[in-house]
Formats: sequence, C-alpha cells, structure tokens
Amino acid sequence: MKVIYALTLGALFLLILPIASRADSPVTSTPFYEAYSDIGIVANAHEGGVMTTTIARYLSSPIHPIDVKMAIINALSWDIDGKSNGVLYAYYLGLKYGVTIDQLDFNMLASDELLCMGYLCIMDDYFHPEDGIAFLEKANELVGDSFTYSIILAIGKAQKAMDSDFAEVWKLAENVFENKKLKQDMRDDAVKIIRDYMVLYK
Repeated sequence: MKVIYALTLGALFLLILPIASRADSPVTSTPFYEAYSDIGIVANAHEGGVMTTTIARYLSSPIHPIDVKMAIINALSWDIDGKSNGVLYAYYLGLKYGVTIDQLDFNMLASDELLCMGYLCIMDDYFHPEDGIAFLEKANELVGDSFTYSIILAIGKAQKAMDSDFAEVWKLAENVFENKKLKQDMRDDAVKIIRDYMVLYK
C-alpha cells in the first residue's frame, strides 16, 4: 500500500514539475529591474504593468540606454495567463513607420526596437518564447558587442531550454558572463540578480 502511495506521489510530482519550473524560470525569476528602481519610468512600468505611449516612445528613442529599456520591459513583468504589451508596442511601431502590424518587418526596425520587441514577446508569453527569440537573434546580429543584448538573448534561449535541458540554462548565461569582449552596459546589481538565479542550474 505504501509503495502504491509513494508511486502515486511520484507521478503527481512529475506532472507538477513542468508547471512549477515554468513559474520559476529564467524569464520569471530574474527581476533585474530592481537595480533600476531609482529611475522614474522603470518604477512607473512596474506599478502599471501595461505598455503606454510614453513607455513605447522611450523604448524606440535612440537616445536612451539599452539597459534601461530592458529594465522597463522587465518591470512590466509577466502573468501566467499572458500579457499583451508586445502587441501594444507593435501598434506603436506600426504608427511610427506608417504600416499595419502585419507589415512590420525585421529590416524596418532599429536594433533596440528588435531587442525590445523580442523581450516583450517573451515576457508576454513565456511558455512560447520562440517568436521572441527570433527578434532577439536578429538584434544580436546587428549589435554583437553588447552585454545587455547578449544576456537578454541568453535569457530567452534559456527559457526555451527549460523544455528539454536544464543544464543548458546555465551554459547559455555563462557564455555571456565569461565573454570579456562584450561591452559592459548593464548595472552590476542587475547582472548579479541575473547571475544569482541562472547559476542555480549549474
């Protein structure tokens, strides 16, 4: 009887594990926006949790640093039932470039916009990061020497790796942390938040 009970508990654990691991994952467990909470727009993004015209305009402006843009998206956060911040940003980009959402093209967007779009897509639906990863990869083709660009791509790919290979999660992040050729354009405290979580998969 005890053996049957133990096997039943084991089976339930295996069923629950994928759900639990997704709730505790690279996308959902790296709140690096906390290192930027002194910046008003980051704090506002965390409080509201929804894309606004002000945020969209900030994300698309070339004068603002990329790490702050990523912190804003991180602050907008995630929801297990999904969000629509990527769609709202796409509407803004459509208006900016005078096209419909369906007509938006990789080649139309600036590198920062590609990175923002990709990270937003993944934050919105972290169960299916593939579309977001495509944006992040294209962004990294354009800007190959940025730590921020590289670590956001690593987080996206690590989220996908959760489907099949937990060990790959740390490897993806480690490759970025150990790459001395990258320009360090993210706050040290933010890097620590990401590292402290990702290293758990080592």
